[in-house]
Amino acid sequence: MRLNMRRFGFVLLGCLMNLVALAQEIKVTSGFVKDSVAIGEPVSYFLTARYPESVMALFPDSTYKFAPFEFSGKEFFPTKTTNGISYDSAVYTLSTFEIDPTQYLSLPVYVTTARDCTAFESDRDSIFLIEQIKIPAGDTLALKNLQLKSNTLYERVMMQFNTFILMIVLGVLLVAAIVVWIFFGKKIIRHFRVKRLEKKYKSFAEQYSKQVEEITKAFSREKTEHALSTWKKYLEQLERKPYTKLTTREVVKIDGDKILAESLSAIDKVIYGNQTAVTEPLQALQEIAHKRFTTKIEQIRHE
Repeated sequence: MRLNMRRFGFVLLGCLMNLVALAQEIKVTSGFVKDSVAIGEPVSYFLTARYPESVMALFPDSTYKFAPFEFSGKEFFPTKTTNGISYDSAVYTLSTFEIDPTQYLSLPVYVTTARDCTAFESDRDSIFLIEQIKIPAGDTLALKNLQLKSNTLYERVMMQFNTFILMIVLGVLLVAAIVVWIFFGKKIIRHFRVKRLEKKYKSFAEQYSKQVEEITKAFSREKTEHALSTWKKYLEQLERKPYTKLTTREVVKIDGDKILAESLSAIDKVIYGNQTAVTEPLQALQEIAHKRFTTKIEQIRHE
């Protein structure tokens, strides 16, 4: 047991001697490149390490806590080795937002060997904070004695109009509108054409159905003629044919629809003759109008 403790002591002593020898060969220096800095102003801080070629040196990166400073950037220089001694250096760009008059910083260099990793801390360097506003002692007393009046009234502040942002938004909207029109322009036109035809047919159907219902309850040649005029006006705007200016014979000639010919002839006999059975031919005209409206819609959707 004593022999094992003695061996452990020799090993520990050897490790300490190696560590002391290694520490004597490693030199870490650092410091600010100037002696004063303003709040938020970038300042350069250098870090150098001289160490044996047989080991590896690691410098702090952006994840290191540089308090009371904040990390902004790092410039690292290539390793130089002469006669078994390596030299590394880096320059850090830092800034501070603390208000302490004097601020301090030191950075470590981590030296790694096959057995462990040891941190070698540089000497702490200081930098003075530049005061942006200086108030003499007498002025401080004067400020305390000032009679200050508070104003809690709402003061309306006009918002500044940003023309540049407006131009960007308008440009984006214009480009989007052009793209939408290129890819969907025809579909949009067809959609609105269909909606317009549906609205007109709905208005016609309500008006015509009401007229037919009134004629069915109380027959009148004048109402029958008015219902026929309503039907012709709708077909005229739907098919772009002059139905209101044509006689029954002329309509039959240019149209060629047998059911239409029979219905118009029956209505003429009611208007100009002594017959009163007009409900069925009027309903037939309504079915023809609906059929042609449906056909027109299908044509537009398949253009």
